[in-house]
Amino acid sequence: MAKSKINFDKTIAGFNFTENGLKSYSKSFKLGPLQITLNTNGNGLTSSVSIPGTGISKERIKII
Repeated sequence: MAKSKINFDKTIAGFNFTENGLKSYSKSFKLGPLQITLNTNGNGLTSSVSIPGTGISKERIKII
């Protein structure tokens, strides 16, 4: 598939859509001072843990 000159990327209710269709689903929630984000894109389930407002995070923690 050729690259398009204009890209479409929109997240609606946790579902991420691109010009090629549904890309992934993510859900974030707070647990005390931490924010946990779960993400699935058809290749498994990953997560990230962050401290909101600081930019400090650990990404791509493989769950499944």
